[in-house]
Amino acid sequence: MIQIRDLHKKFGPLEVLKGINLQIDQGKVLVIIGPSGSGKTTLLRCLNLLELPNRGSIQIGDVQLEFSEGRKLKHSEVLALRKKTGMVFQSYYLFPHMTALQNVMEAQIQVQRKSKEEARTRTMELLNKVGLGERADFYPHQLSGGQQQRVGIARAMAVNPEVLLFDEPTSALDPELVGEVLKVMKGLAQEGRTMVIVTHEMKFAAEVADRVLLMDEGTIIESGTAREVLENPASERARAFLNRIAQKETD
Repeated sequence: MIQIRDLHKKFGPLEVLKGINLQIDQGKVLVIIGPSGSGKTTLLRCLNLLELPNRGSIQIGDVQLEFSEGRKLKHSEVLALRKKTGMVFQSYYLFPHMTALQNVMEAQIQVQRKSKEEARTRTMELLNKVGLGERADFYPHQLSGGQQQRVGIARAMAVNPEVLLFDEPTSALDPELVGEVLKVMKGLAQEGRTMVIVTHEMKFAAEVADRVLLMDEGTIIESGTAREVLENPASERARAFLNRIAQKETD
């Protein structure tokens, strides 16, 4: 379970998150949508402390951290929360000098202290899961963007996180490659994995989300099922955003 209470984040004088309150139950898929600059990615990055909140609290499983102005977190506190999450980024961030196999093995060996054989066995299971077992020995430059992103998903799962975080995982892909990544993500959702996904793929959101949040200007302006938020938004701001997205999809 994820519990977020009164979460604030500033960059200088700009307040990007303005008191976010949110609960995500175990095994559920939360999709976050909204216009650029609404705070979606910042919220996601706060969940694994790539960005440090200024105020509020985050709890993932049995780890809870409180944030306040001037309080410096211990390194052990940061690691404890980060170990609960696996992150998939817009860009793939694979090590170019390592094969797909080595990229997925690395954190298991360095962080989890697994033996190479144990890490290799786990990695091959994951690469087969994302449809890349036959490309285990390929380097990133030998893989398409969609294949590299699927390696990124395997890498995020390799450390057995309690929650998977996806930051617009298809935004850097050519349109014909988007489907292969979304297919893997749908499979993970069907397995009952806890996932928080920032995306502009509305059809995908409608298919996989247990809950959809629509953010704007650092606040949550709509929250509910996919049907409630995507088909029957309550606010004019939400309707305007969804109409713009629909218009882009028909252009």
